[in-house]
Amino acid sequence: LPEDILVEGKKKKKQQEEQQKTMGKISKKEKKDVMRKHMTEVLKETLNKYPNTVYLGEDVQHGGYYLVTDGLLSQFPNRIIDVPPDETTLLGISMGFSQLGFCPIVEIPYAKYLDCGVDMFYEIALNHWLTNGQSKTGMVVRLQGFDKGIFGGNFHTHIMLSHVPPGVDLVCFSNGEDYVRGFRNAIMQAQNGRVVMTVDSTNLLNLRHLHGKDRGWLTKYPVLTDSNNTDGGAETENRDMMCFDDVRRYGTSSKYAIVTYGNGVVTALQARRWLGESGRISLDQYDEDSGDMKEIGLDIIDCPYLSSVPQGLRDIIHDYDGVIFADVCKEGPGCNILSSFIPDLQREGLLPKRWEFVGAPRTYNPLGRALTFLGVEDILTAFERVTS
Repeated sequence: LPEDILVEGKKKKKQQEEQQKTMGKISKKEKKDVMRKHMTEVLKETLNKYPNTVYLGEDVQHGGYYLVTDGLLSQFPNRIIDVPPDETTLLGISMGFSQLGFCPIVEIPYAKYLDCGVDMFYEIALNHWLTNGQSKTGMVVRLQGFDKGIFGGNFHTHIMLSHVPPGVDLVCFSNGEDYVRGFRNAIMQAQNGRVVMTVDSTNLLNLRHLHGKDRGWLTKYPVLTDSNNTDGGAETENRDMMCFDDVRRYGTSSKYAIVTYGNGVVTALQARRWLGESGRISLDQYDEDSGDMKEIGLDIIDCPYLSSVPQGLRDIIHDYDGVIFADVCKEGPGCNILSSFIPDLQREGLLPKRWEFVGAPRTYNPLGRALTFLGVEDILTAFERVTS
């Protein structure tokens, strides 16, 4: 990944500092790979670590619609379970598994298909929330087929996140490393009764390059400190996870920032490269003479947790002169996530005076075209407004 800073919740950061003094560095695999490969690996890790975990979905025994479960059936023959293409039934079965003490991971093949089972989804969330977690409905719902793509039109490239009821923790990761660390946290939360929904951006699953052929979006797999530890010990859990309050920051500026998530991170980084090459901002990040980091004028803040404003964002957003909220979802009511962050930050006195919101056009996605998704041009236009 490009030069970045992981901004973590203060409590967790202190825990990590103490643990690093006694436990040393986290070991990692040398090979870098695409996000999809890491997703498969972390599912394997999860099924090995938690015997009560089962995986349910449509055609998941054959790898699922995006091959995320490829090869898992042979290793876990009784825990990779195919369910007929009926999202209400799928979610209902998952709720039953959870109430029996299992921790289901539920694959919805395309984000739009959640609409078909939304009543049952709300029942799951409501049951958890109304009982303050005493009625166990813990699970991880994997929502696929989201955002930029040209296959299948609007029903397979949905860019609305309308169903985020109380009692659901919504996350959307931008790269393979953060997905692994974030999924470990998600499954731990589900084991304790919470309902977590991960949203997977189709364009990111096999993305290798950020700029040209730089292989800039491949990451290493963050292996657990003690790969033989299966008891869920607190030390291992805290070190190798990306918690809900964590954000990742690309840059060290105090001028302007773009807050985004998922595929929006890639789009924002590409927009920043264009601004640098056109002379609008500096892309030099390291001064060889002084050894200091140079100010680049525009940071990208990757904010995976979307159910509320994470503490990591609260800790840094007031440092900026201006901020752009770049949402991959459609503009307009009931469609996107980041527009709800703006009034919350304003009430807390944290919102910079200069800010802009930009999202995908308020329309539907045609077959075979990518014009209706959040693009570099949209972010450049927002940057012109916030800096004018």
